Amino acid sequence: MRFRSVCKLWRELIDDPHLSTMHTRKDTVLLHHHAGTISAFTPRTSDDASMNLRAMFKSPEIKRCKVKAVGDGLLCLRHEGFKPQKDIWYIANPITKQVLKLPKPPTECECPYGCAYGIGLDRSSATPKVVRVFFPSYESCFSYTLGAEVYDLRERCWRRPRTSKVSIFPPRVGKGAILSEERAICAKGGIHWFKETDLAGQGFDPKIVSFDLGKEEFSLLRPPKFKNPGSETGLFEVRGSLAIANHSLARRVEVWVLESSSSSKWTKRYKIEFAAFPDNVKVCVTPRRVRCVGEIDGEMVLVNFWGMHCFAFYNPKQRRSSRGFDFEHVPHVSLSHIFAFTPTLISLHL
Repeated sequence: MRFRSVCKLWRELIDDPHLSTMHTRKDTVLLHHHAGTISAFTPRTSDDASMNLRAMFKSPEIKRCKVKAVGDGLLCLRHEGFKPQKDIWYIANPITKQVLKLPKPPTECECPYGCAYGIGLDRSSATPKVVRVFFPSYESCFSYTLGAEVYDLRERCWRRPRTSKVSIFPPRVGKGAILSEERAICAKGGIHWFKETDLAGQGFDPKIVSFDLGKEEFSLLRPPKFKNPGSETGLFEVRGSLAIANHSLARRVEVWVLESSSSSKWTKRYKIEFAAFPDNVKVCVTPRRVRCVGEIDGEMVLVNFWGMHCFAFYNPKQRRSSRGFDFEHVPHVSLSHIFAFTPTLISLHL
C-alpha cells in the first residue's frame, strides 16, 4: 500500500477493486475481535491441541465496537449508543488496516425495533456497499414494510433505492431486534439475514431476508424445513454460496447449501456425524451446543461456546474429524467475537 503515493496512475491501479479481487488469496481464516484488536487463530504447534491468537490489526476507533457483518473481506462494526439513533458504524479492512466511519444515514428509524446492517461487494461494479435495513415507520396493524438504504463507497453517500421494500411481519417484540442478532451473511452478491418465527412463535414460517447488492432490491427466501428451526439454526457462507446449518439434531449437524435463490432450492451438502469424532475431540461437539461457522481448507469448522471452549474440524469427504483445538486460555470469547473471514485487498478509499 505504500506505493499508492508514487503517482496518480499507480494510486488508481492499486485502488481498483478488480486488482485486489484478482490477486488476493482466497484462503479463509478464523478471526477474533475484542477491544479494537483483530487477531487470527493459529495452532500453537502442529501437534498441539490449543490455539494462539496472532494480532493482525489494532485501531482505537473500533475499540468499543462489535462486528455485526462480514462480507467479501470487509467488516461492519457498531459502537452501540444508548438508543439505535445514537449508534456509530464503521467499516474496516484488517488486511489494508483501513477504518472508515460511516456518515449518519438520512432516514430516522421511527420503529422501536432498530435496524440491521450488512456489507459486501457489488459484483457488477466491483464496488463495496453497506446496506442498512429498517422499518421506515411503525404501524399498529402489524403490516410492516422493510426498507433499505445503501452506502456506496465509490459515491461516498447514502441513497434509498426505489425498489427496496418488501412486506414482512415484525420480529419478536421481546427481543427488540429487527432481525436475528446473528451477523449478516454475504454470499453470491447478496446480503442475507435469518428471520425467526414472528410474534413469539404464533405460527409464521421463518424466512431469510436477502438484499441483492447489484439490483439493490429485496427478496424473501424459504429455508429448508427443519423440525426445530430458530435458535438452533445458523447462516454462514461456504465457497461463495449461502449455507444454513441445522444444529438441533442429537447425532449430527446437517448443512444445506442454496442452489437457486429464485426457486429457494436447497441441497443437503454435508452431514457432520458426531460419532465420527475421536474421543479426545467429542468434548468439542456436544449436541445442540456447537455452531458451524464456515469451511477452511475443505473442512467444516464447528465451534463450541458452552462448557469447554473449542474448535473441531470435520472433513466431509473422508467423513471423519481431523483435529480439535481448545481456546480456554483466550479471554473474552463468545459467538460475537469469532468469525470466518476471507481476506481482500480492496481499499476503503476508492
